[in-house]
Amino acid sequence: MFYTTEEAAIVCGFLNLYLDRASVDVSVRRRNAAFQLGAATETLQPDDYRWAENVLCFLKPCWWQLHEDHRALENALLKTHLLAQK
Repeated sequence: MFYTTEEAAIVCGFLNLYLDRASVDVSVRRRNAAFQLGAATETLQPDDYRWAENVLCFLKPCWWQLHEDHRALENALLKTHLLAQK
């Protein structure tokens, strides 16, 4: 099981919003780029989903301030958690 196109767009878009910045550590930006590629090619592994889950949880306080549809992010986080368990 993988993300749907909509779920991948939500997760990848949100992660890019925060992680594709010069102020973010290079290793985190590289990990994000690898995640983005894996999501696009449907080759994500459980470790990739665990990484995304951790980042989404870390950034969760930002959801309420900047994103109108936090429910979509919450649903994506729940699916990410399930995919990380496989």
